Amino acid sequence: LKNLDPHTTYIPPTDMKEVQEEMTGKFSGIGVQFSIMEDTVRVIEVISGGPSSKVGLIPGDRIVRVNDSIIAGVKVVNSTVLNLLRGDKNTKVLVGVVRKGYGGELEFEITRGDIPINSIDVSYMIDEQTGFIKISRFANKTYQEFMDGMKKISDAGAKKVIIDLRQNPGGSLVTVLQMVDEFLAKD
Repeated sequence: LKNLDPHTTYIPPTDMKEVQEEMTGKFSGIGVQFSIMEDTVRVIEVISGGPSSKVGLIPGDRIVRVNDSIIAGVKVVNSTVLNLLRGDKNTKVLVGVVRKGYGGELEFEITRGDIPINSIDVSYMIDEQTGFIKISRFANKTYQEFMDGMKKISDAGAKKVIIDLRQNPGGSLVTVLQMVDEFLAKD
Protein backbone atom coordinates (compact mmCIF):
# COMPACT_ATOMS: atom_id res chain seq x y z
CA LEU A 1 0.00 0.00 0.00
CA LYS A 2 2.92 2.35 0.58
CA ASN A 3 3.53 2.32 -3.19
CA LEU A 4 0.00 3.65 -3.77
CA ASP A 5 -0.18 6.51 -1.33
CA PRO A 6 1.94 7.52 1.69
CA HIS A 7 -1.25 8.12 3.72
CA THR A 8 -2.83 4.72 3.10
CA THR A 9 -2.27 1.98 5.67
CA TYR A 10 -3.41 -1.59 6.14
CA ILE A 11 -5.66 -2.12 9.16
CA PRO A 12 -5.39 -5.68 10.52
CA PRO A 13 -8.68 -7.39 11.44
CA THR A 14 -7.76 -7.25 15.15
CA ASP A 15 -7.78 -3.43 15.03
CA MET A 16 -10.79 -2.99 12.77
CA LYS A 17 -13.43 -2.83 15.55
CA GLU A 18 -11.69 0.16 17.16
CA VAL A 19 -11.34 1.91 13.79
CA GLN A 20 -15.02 1.32 13.00
CA GLU A 21 -16.01 2.79 16.38
CA GLU A 22 -14.01 5.93 15.60
CA MET A 23 -15.51 6.18 12.11
CA THR A 24 -19.11 5.76 13.29
CA GLY A 25 -18.53 8.34 16.00
CA LYS A 26 -19.58 6.43 19.11
CA PHE A 27 -18.88 3.44 21.29
CA SER A 28 -19.90 2.19 24.73
CA GLY A 29 -17.48 2.62 27.59
CA ILE A 30 -16.82 4.54 30.79
CA GLY A 31 -16.11 7.93 29.20
CA VAL A 32 -12.50 8.76 29.97
CA GLN A 33 -9.47 9.68 27.92
CA PHE A 34 -6.36 8.08 29.38
CA SER A 35 -2.64 7.80 28.88
CA ILE A 36 -0.22 5.13 30.05
CA MET A 37 2.69 6.78 31.85
CA GLU A 38 5.29 5.05 34.01
CA ASP A 39 3.33 1.79 33.64
CA THR A 40 0.20 3.38 35.12
CA VAL A 41 -3.09 4.30 33.44
CA ARG A 42 -3.73 7.97 34.16
CA VAL A 43 -7.03 9.68 33.47
CA ILE A 44 -6.37 12.70 31.25
CA GLU A 45 -9.95 13.81 30.67
CA VAL A 46 -13.39 12.76 31.90
CA ILE A 47 -16.15 13.27 29.33
CA SER A 48 -18.66 15.70 30.79
CA GLY A 49 -21.97 13.99 31.58
CA GLY A 50 -20.50 10.56 30.80
CA PRO A 51 -20.57 7.49 33.05
CA SER A 52 -17.27 8.27 34.81
CA SER A 53 -18.13 11.88 35.55
CA LYS A 54 -21.43 10.76 37.10
CA VAL A 55 -19.63 8.59 39.67
CA GLY A 56 -16.84 11.07 40.43
CA LEU A 57 -13.72 10.06 38.47
CA ILE A 58 -11.49 13.09 37.86
CA PRO A 59 -8.47 13.94 35.71
CA GLY A 60 -5.29 12.81 37.44
CA ASP A 61 -6.84 9.63 38.85
CA ARG A 62 -4.69 6.55 38.28
CA ILE A 63 -6.65 3.43 37.31
CA VAL A 64 -4.93 0.45 38.93
CA ARG A 65 -7.62 -2.23 38.64
CA VAL A 66 -10.53 -3.07 36.35
CA ASN A 67 -12.81 -5.75 37.82
CA ASP A 68 -10.33 -8.46 38.90
CA SER A 69 -7.52 -7.38 36.55
CA ILE A 70 -4.57 -5.46 38.00
CA ILE A 71 -3.40 -2.99 35.33
CA ALA A 72 -0.68 -1.04 37.17
CA GLY A 73 2.94 -2.16 37.23
CA VAL A 74 2.33 -5.02 34.78
CA LYS A 75 3.41 -3.38 31.49
CA VAL A 76 -0.19 -2.94 30.37
CA VAL A 77 -0.82 -1.81 26.79
CA ASN A 78 -3.43 0.56 25.37
CA SER A 79 -5.49 -2.16 23.65
CA THR A 80 -5.79 -4.17 26.89
CA VAL A 81 -7.09 -1.13 28.78
CA LEU A 82 -9.57 -0.32 26.01
CA ASN A 83 -10.86 -3.91 26.01
CA LEU A 84 -11.37 -3.77 29.78
CA LEU A 85 -13.06 -0.35 29.91
CA ARG A 86 -15.23 -0.59 26.81
CA GLY A 87 -18.15 -2.97 26.65
CA ASP A 88 -21.83 -3.28 25.99
CA LYS A 89 -24.05 -0.39 27.01
CA ASN A 90 -25.56 -0.69 30.53
CA THR A 91 -23.01 -3.30 31.68
CA LYS A 92 -21.20 -2.55 34.93
CA VAL A 93 -17.46 -2.44 35.56
CA LEU A 94 -15.59 -2.00 38.87
CA VAL A 95 -12.67 0.40 38.61
CA GLY A 96 -10.01 0.73 41.31
CA VAL A 97 -8.40 4.18 41.43
CA VAL A 98 -5.52 5.74 43.30
CA ARG A 99 -6.05 9.48 43.83
CA LYS A 100 -3.54 12.00 45.10
CA GLY A 101 -4.36 12.99 48.65
CA TYR A 102 -6.32 9.82 49.45
CA GLY A 103 -4.85 6.79 51.16
CA GLY A 104 -5.50 3.43 49.56
CA GLU A 105 -7.61 2.50 46.60
CA LEU A 106 -10.97 4.07 45.78
CA GLU A 107 -13.49 1.80 44.07
CA PHE A 108 -16.07 3.02 41.57
CA GLU A 109 -18.87 0.97 40.01
CA ILE A 110 -19.45 2.46 36.56
CA THR A 111 -22.30 1.61 34.21
CA ARG A 112 -20.99 1.79 30.64
CA GLY A 113 -22.84 4.09 28.29
CA ASP A 114 -22.70 5.43 24.75
CA ILE A 115 -19.76 7.78 24.33
CA PRO A 116 -20.02 10.13 21.34
CA ILE A 117 -16.86 10.94 19.42
CA ASN A 118 -17.21 14.43 17.96
CA SER A 119 -15.13 15.54 14.99
CA ILE A 120 -15.61 19.28 15.29
CA ASP A 121 -13.94 20.56 18.44
CA VAL A 122 -15.05 24.19 18.06
CA SER A 123 -16.75 26.55 15.63
CA TYR A 124 -16.91 30.25 16.47
CA MET A 125 -16.29 33.76 15.17
CA ILE A 126 -12.77 35.18 15.55
CA ASP A 127 -13.88 38.66 14.48
CA GLU A 128 -16.86 40.18 12.67
CA GLN A 129 -15.97 38.55 9.34
CA THR A 130 -13.90 35.45 10.15
CA GLY A 131 -15.15 32.11 11.39
CA PHE A 132 -12.98 29.35 12.84
CA ILE A 133 -13.64 25.58 12.76
CA LYS A 134 -11.32 22.94 14.27
CA ILE A 135 -11.69 19.43 12.83
CA SER A 136 -10.05 16.72 14.96
CA ARG A 137 -10.80 13.70 12.70
CA PHE A 138 -12.64 12.70 9.54
CA ALA A 139 -15.35 10.21 10.53
CA ASN A 140 -18.77 9.31 9.12
CA LYS A 141 -20.53 12.16 10.99
CA THR A 142 -17.87 14.80 10.32
CA TYR A 143 -19.49 16.25 7.20
CA GLN A 144 -22.78 16.91 9.00
CA GLU A 145 -20.97 18.35 12.04
CA PHE A 146 -18.94 20.54 9.67
CA MET A 147 -22.06 21.79 7.87
CA ASP A 148 -23.69 22.58 11.23
CA GLY A 149 -20.57 24.54 12.23
CA MET A 150 -20.53 26.36 8.89
CA LYS A 151 -24.20 27.32 9.32
CA LYS A 152 -23.49 28.62 12.81
CA ILE A 153 -20.65 30.90 11.69
CA SER A 154 -22.43 31.86 8.46
CA ASP A 155 -25.49 32.93 10.47
CA ALA A 156 -23.11 34.98 12.65
CA GLY A 157 -21.85 36.85 9.55
CA ALA A 158 -18.72 34.96 8.48
CA LYS A 159 -17.30 36.01 5.12
CA LYS A 160 -14.04 34.08 5.62
CA VAL A 161 -13.32 30.75 7.32
CA ILE A 162 -10.22 29.30 8.95
CA ILE A 163 -10.32 25.50 9.07
CA ASP A 164 -7.82 24.11 11.60
CA LEU A 165 -6.62 20.58 10.78
CA ARG A 166 -3.64 20.50 13.15
CA GLN A 167 -3.25 17.12 14.93
CA ASN A 168 -5.96 15.64 12.68
CA PRO A 169 -4.88 12.03 12.00
CA GLY A 170 -7.11 11.67 8.91
CA GLY A 171 -9.87 9.14 8.46
CA SER A 172 -12.63 8.81 5.88
CA LEU A 173 -11.62 10.04 2.41
CA VAL A 174 -15.29 10.20 1.40
CA THR A 175 -15.92 12.70 4.20
CA VAL A 176 -12.94 14.83 3.14
CA LEU A 177 -14.22 14.89 -0.45
CA GLN A 178 -17.71 15.95 0.69
CA MET A 179 -16.22 18.83 2.66
CA VAL A 180 -13.84 19.96 -0.08
CA ASP A 181 -16.73 19.84 -2.55
CA GLU A 182 -18.42 22.61 -0.56
CA PHE A 183 -15.59 24.98 -1.54
CA LEU A 184 -15.03 24.03 -5.19
CA ALA A 185 -17.06 25.09 -8.19
CA LYS A 186 -18.88 22.37 -10.14
CA ASP A 187 -16.57 20.15 -12.21
